Amino acid sequence: MKSIQQYQRRLLAGPRGPCFVVAAAFLLGIWTFDAKLSLSGDNAEFITLAHSLAQGEGLLHINSPTPQPATKYPFGFPVLLAPLAWAFPGDWVPMKVWVLVLFALGMGVLYQLAKERLDILPGLAVVVLSVVLGKSYLTHGPTGLAYGPLLLHYAHQVMSEVPYLTFSLVALWLVERGVERDGLKQNGWLIGGFACTIWAYYIRTVGIALVAAVVVYLLRRRDFRRCLFFAGAAFVCWLPWTLRNQAVGGSGVYIKQLFMVNPYHPERGLLDAGGFVERFIGHVHRYLTGELPHTLVPFFAGTETIFHPAPLLLIALAVATTVLCIKRGEHLLLWLYAAFFMGVVLLWPWPGDRFLVPIVPVLVLLGVWAVLQIRDRLAGGHVGRFAVWGCLLVCVSGQIGGVKRLADYAAADYPPPWLGYYQAGQWLKANAPEEAIVLCRKGYWMYIVSGRCCVGFPFDEPAKVLAHMEREKVDYVVLESLGFPQTGQYLVPAVEEYRDRFKVLWRDQFVPTYVLRFLKQ
Repeated sequence: MKSIQQYQRRLLAGPRGPCFVVAAAFLLGIWTFDAKLSLSGDNAEFITLAHSLAQGEGLLHINSPTPQPATKYPFGFPVLLAPLAWAFPGDWVPMKVWVLVLFALGMGVLYQLAKERLDILPGLAVVVLSVVLGKSYLTHGPTGLAYGPLLLHYAHQVMSEVPYLTFSLVALWLVERGVERDGLKQNGWLIGGFACTIWAYYIRTVGIALVAAVVVYLLRRRDFRRCLFFAGAAFVCWLPWTLRNQAVGGSGVYIKQLFMVNPYHPERGLLDAGGFVERFIGHVHRYLTGELPHTLVPFFAGTETIFHPAPLLLIALAVATTVLCIKRGEHLLLWLYAAFFMGVVLLWPWPGDRFLVPIVPVLVLLGVWAVLQIRDRLAGGHVGRFAVWGCLLVCVSGQIGGVKRLADYAAADYPPPWLGYYQAGQWLKANAPEEAIVLCRKGYWMYIVSGRCCVGFPFDEPAKVLAHMEREKVDYVVLESLGFPQTGQYLVPAVEEYRDRFKVLWRDQFVPTYVLRFLKQ
């Protein structure tokens, strides 16, 4: 037994340790892998942009009859996907596998980060907790809401959170190593850290928090020369993409959304200083009583009040981590990054657990380190490894059911409303001419499934909806039951009022879903 333990320790302590973690994370991801097209419209939009790059069109929304330059998302993630879109045209599964590979690599980097700071056993605990914690919403079935681990749920989605997570962790690891070495020109660690930092920013714009954290970290170390270089080089790398977006007329999408009262209703105007304070306070309450407890301590229930033990525990742990990091001067780069990242999240118009995906491993790492420091102070360092394993097992055991639910969800078919929508797209792909134009509610998703150009509809009275169809030269209309209120409020009334202008070509037998032919005059 002792020889086995020694072998395991040598395996995890050596350079093969991260490889072992990568393999384990990949195998777990294979078990829970969901080959279905994810229901989020962002998935389909990223796939659309990848197809555009693969076809040599540049970064365009080619799902539209009149493609427009894409300026909302940075180019990094579509560039990562483009080779797969070229090699496997029309197939989104290889892209999902690529995201899973990046997830597994990210867990290997996380283990290396944690091992260097906490030792082997706590480092492994950080990885396991990061992977299995969380209560990401899966579906609503006969038995109620179904949840699965947050990171594992996103490990196969064609979304930018996981790729950003991997490159941001690599950047943090390289920058910290580079800062400890003198010089700049011959400092490959720091140059590599800068490259990964900028690439992470161009995968996901929240990477500005990573840039700011490195700059402030260098400032605090009074490393003014390298701080100036890092900030100046980051600005130079940021400028071309910004100028490109301005040239095509779509600059500052995220900045505009940040200052809006509600980006879904731009007519409501912009926030004033009081509005920002109100949003910040509201999000602090929302995250402390919802997303953060559900993600970091999901075994607690009923966290609707801030005076529940779970929010109070998280607040106490955050305060302790802050005091320990600043007082001891340890893990300051990680702490600064977590602080800036959460600041962005708390000011963003929409709250949600998906925004926590890239920061969960860093929060877990800092939290485990703080707990170990507190344990050593209270127990004089006499609490052994069994206490660490005991706490880990308690946390993990409650999440095994969530991992199993995630695997079951992956093996199941689309939820009934989405299955009808998917089948409508498949019918269009088989029966509609390639140049046909489809009007529907979820255009990117329908474009990926059907391969036909799609347009939305105005949220307005029936006459204006019909005029929009005429103007856009619509050939087909898809009526769905996905639960979006706009379909019932605006599209259905238009179809009912001008019933003689539509002909039913296909319908779902179980969930009200229709493909209509728009009869042009």
